[in-house]
Amino acid sequence: MKKLKVSDKKKRTSRDDYTNYNFENHFKPKKPFRILIYALVILLPVVLSYLFIRSAKIENGVFSFPLDDPWIHLTFAKNLAQYFSFSYFKSEMVTAGSTSPLYTFILSLFFFISGNEMEISYILGMIFFAAASFAFYKLCNLEFDNQIIFALICSGIFIMDKWMNFIAGSGMETTMYILILILCAYFYKKRSAVPFAVMLGLIMWTRPDGVAFIAAVIVDYILLLIYSRGQLNPILFSGSDLKKIIIIFAGILGLYFLMNFALSGSLLPNTYNAKLTYYSPEFRSRLDFLKLEVWEYFKTGAYYVLMIGFLMSVIRLIHDIYTKKYNPNTIYIVFILALVFIYWLKLPYAHRFGRYMMPIIPFFILLSVTGFRDFAKLLNKFSGNPLFARIIFYIWTGIIFFMGMKDYDESKALYATECKYIYQRQVSAALWLKKNTTEKDVIATHDVGAIGYYSGRKIVDVAGLVTPELINKINDADYVKFMTKYLKDNKVTYLAFLREWYRVSNQTPVFTTVNTLPPEVMEVYKFNPDTHILSREANSLLMNAQSLLRQKASPQLKYVMNRVLEIEPNSSLAYYYLAFADFLDKNDVNYEKNMLKAITLFPDFRDAQVRLGIFYKNLKRYNEAITHLQRAIEIEPDNVEYKKYLKEVQDLMKSNQAPPAN
Repeated sequence: MKKLKVSDKKKRTSRDDYTNYNFENHFKPKKPFRILIYALVILLPVVLSYLFIRSAKIENGVFSFPLDDPWIHLTFAKNLAQYFSFSYFKSEMVTAGSTSPLYTFILSLFFFISGNEMEISYILGMIFFAAASFAFYKLCNLEFDNQIIFALICSGIFIMDKWMNFIAGSGMETTMYILILILCAYFYKKRSAVPFAVMLGLIMWTRPDGVAFIAAVIVDYILLLIYSRGQLNPILFSGSDLKKIIIIFAGILGLYFLMNFALSGSLLPNTYNAKLTYYSPEFRSRLDFLKLEVWEYFKTGAYYVLMIGFLMSVIRLIHDIYTKKYNPNTIYIVFILALVFIYWLKLPYAHRFGRYMMPIIPFFILLSVTGFRDFAKLLNKFSGNPLFARIIFYIWTGIIFFMGMKDYDESKALYATECKYIYQRQVSAALWLKKNTTEKDVIATHDVGAIGYYSGRKIVDVAGLVTPELINKINDADYVKFMTKYLKDNKVTYLAFLREWYRVSNQTPVFTTVNTLPPEVMEVYKFNPDTHILSREANSLLMNAQSLLRQKASPQLKYVMNRVLEIEPNSSLAYYYLAFADFLDKNDVNYEKNMLKAITLFPDFRDAQVRLGIFYKNLKRYNEAITHLQRAIEIEPDNVEYKKYLKEVQDLMKSNQAPPAN
């Protein structure tokens, strides 16, 4: 039997081991054209992601991120650079609180070059996106057996992708993670043992959910051994290569576990355990996760068309499994299914903008283009008309590019809005705390990113990401009581909470974002021994009050508020909303009684004082109206509207006291 050359083996194990009916175009560009392609593949993602950042800066007037999480990496990185300590406050809070320690280490190196955290994050995001685009082009070229046109189409869709450009300017590790995954796939397909082993090991240093890709590699290689030996004469890793891979991978992974264990006594970062606890499947719907955060996520805009090609590739894999034939798409499909399964099982939550699903995107695109290509080849086979098959393929890809351009513009607008949203809440609160507190103050919050970075204060993280002592208590029914005691023991002086998470019932916030973009409201409170933080259940019920008020559903509102009072008998807010239910029912007696109860429990309840003042004005009980309106002005001296109300009452009182005209 004639011995196969290595080049022949590559052809026989490639994704193009199908009957060729002159559909493909094996165009081989000369060196200058190849260099031009490389330049475009590298520069275009930089330009497109830069346009996101520039547009947001022009619209908002400030640089920001659309997420709070980037400042967590930046805080660790800055402290690592300044104090050589993996800590969250100077060198005092040493903890494994970074989900991506590799990204944190790289950030810390850049702090020796520049102190501008925004520039560092933006530049790194764009560099990793450009590198990922180049690596993706090389992977596509390999998978499509050096058919440049297919590789360029695939890479172009990736470069224009709405979420890739969005996340490149978001200060997150995601583009670096995607780069490592693509490189890992590329070196695996090339059978380059050492670089493959290094990338495989670095996956966990980037994100713990990378275990899904590691599992996909193992499954793919096992199937390659089972199905292909004797059929395709596949190129496998040699015994020596496998030993190198195991040793290098185990060494890098072992260092990762060792670092986490040394910092926090666990093999994985605090963030992993904290998020698993908070977003437990017990409290979130797995079905909704699959339906809304996975299926709908990959079924909007250009993804809607891409999904058709993706499903074609899945069908082909099922057919090949049935016929016991190795399919080169296996690794990508298994990775996608494994990643979705891990989140479905352990953490049914894709995070804002579907961030946890983004690593799927390049492989989703590759599989989709492959599916369209294979379908067009079938058309070519049965029609015998290569031109017709090409036209169908290019119509599909043309639609994808057209829809992708629209998606890009919409995502750019969303990016600007979300950057403003985060700046007006987290960053503004952090800057207020920096200006209005001392270095001795300790801040408790659940959003530790911007507040930790810009306030310069020691942080207690009530969500557990950088305060692991709280993680095991987060989902307890009496967590707020435990948390309050912990805050007292740790000498916390200020609270910074989104109202939707936690709310203080007996104090007026010293800082609030209530008049900024809806829906979330960031509030800062002084913390003292009498501070009463509402339980999570009670606060959740209270958050429904506005919706019930808009619906004028007084019976439901009364039911919900009475349930709140069963949990929190001294909740001034519950009595306040009960008064509104009485107002809808035109029950003045109970309205007055419940409003008075609200301000008895919380004398500085500004809104209740104003409402009572207006209520008494309408009843012509002017002295009482003046008392409550003056109290509201004492609480908020600069409120012009309250002063206007007070003047109206005083004028009415004077006119009623004046003797009638002759």
